[in-house]
Amino acid sequence: FGFYRLVDALATHGLNVWYDETRILPGDAWLERMEDGLRESAYVVPIITPETVHSNWAAAELGAALALQKPLIPVVSEDVPLHDIPGPIKLRKYLLKGDPIIVANEISRGVTSEHQAKGKARV
Repeated sequence: FGFYRLVDALATHGLNVWYDETRILPGDAWLERMEDGLRESAYVVPIITPETVHSNWAAAELGAALALQKPLIPVVSEDVPLHDIPGPIKLRKYLLKGDPIIVANEISRGVTSEHQAKGKARV
């Protein structure tokens, strides 16, 4: 599963994707740019992996998205035990991480046509 492949696949659906590795440039204030990305995004697509479930940074991003009342379309890795999935993710229907093209198709289905035209998905 490649994040870049997912980003590219989402773009083929007409979604303007905000992804930190492509939107935060050398010299940018990391936290400020992340907050801007969350505020500008119509949807947030948290990727839950064995690494992110133990990441304070990922927890902070999830908390910020929830505080901003952003709709979430979570993608969960199959190797994450159910008891490790964050509570706010367990309460939603989430996608299982697999082929990025299939995941992008499912994410696109979860986004309304209005938001496809003007929204951004934060990955």
